Amino acid sequence: MQTLSKIKRTALPVALVLLMAAGCRDAGGQRTAQQTDPQTVAGNTLKSIRVTDNVPYREGESRSWVLDLAEPENFGPEIRPVIVLIHGGGWRMGSKQERPFRSMLLHYANLGYVTVSLDYRLDGEAPFPACIADVKCAVRWIKANAERLRIDPERIGAYGHSAGGHLAVMLAVSSDNEELEGDGPWREYSSAITCAVGGATSTQRHPPKRFWEPQYEHCWPIYYLSADRPPLLFLQGEADQTVDPAIVKDYVEKAKAVGADVEYIGVPDLGHDVSYTLALEITQPAMDEFFATHLQK
Repeated sequence: MQTLSKIKRTALPVALVLLMAAGCRDAGGQRTAQQTDPQTVAGNTLKSIRVTDNVPYREGESRSWVLDLAEPENFGPEIRPVIVLIHGGGWRMGSKQERPFRSMLLHYANLGYVTVSLDYRLDGEAPFPACIADVKCAVRWIKANAERLRIDPERIGAYGHSAGGHLAVMLAVSSDNEELEGDGPWREYSSAITCAVGGATSTQRHPPKRFWEPQYEHCWPIYYLSADRPPLLFLQGEADQTVDPAIVKDYVEKAKAVGADVEYIGVPDLGHDVSYTLALEITQPAMDEFFATHLQK
């Protein structure tokens, strides 16, 4: 378990991506943004990324069953890993279009990942834990489209903040719980992923939050302690007043005790948005290294 003693002010990598203003639409009607012909700077070809917004991962009446997709285009012919981004908002609000997630969508695509940022049904639309079923359905959609997307379905990572962190970690630890898969399509595919990063993540029930009733016990990572779960990284502000750092540390200690691959980075004096807006100069490089370790060949 690691607590950072000081904040290092380091710049994030600058993406060599030039995107047109969004406005064109592909054959399926989704809004897309794409670099024009690759340009060169000092003899080096700039990388091109194709971004497609609001791709349905499930048919139906809900407008929440959509994702944004960023695909590296001229990065070489190899099959690529995937990173799934899941927004927070207490399972009651939030959007994939929020600035940090939009920035991360392009950041990870620029690093060579096929990157997905998704929406899911919030509590006002469908009661908890429909949100868990939705993110699992989105992962199954990704695997069902692996050939078209030129991705490796065995190399999928997830990141989320707050409620999104909970959902990202649940993707990693609960793929063997059929009850949480929901009634969505693509059931011939598993929702299992390779690794996950959770920022300010609720790992177990703790008052006075909602959805902490006993019938939801299987909806929290603490229920799935086992050595054979995928690697996890937790990013936590030590002064978080929304998610108690003590419950995250308790989970990490218990997971390590059973042999799980779990890392913890705590940032002193910072609160709930430590991996969202407050300390990206720390948490973004940590995430980059974690995903490179577990997803890159």
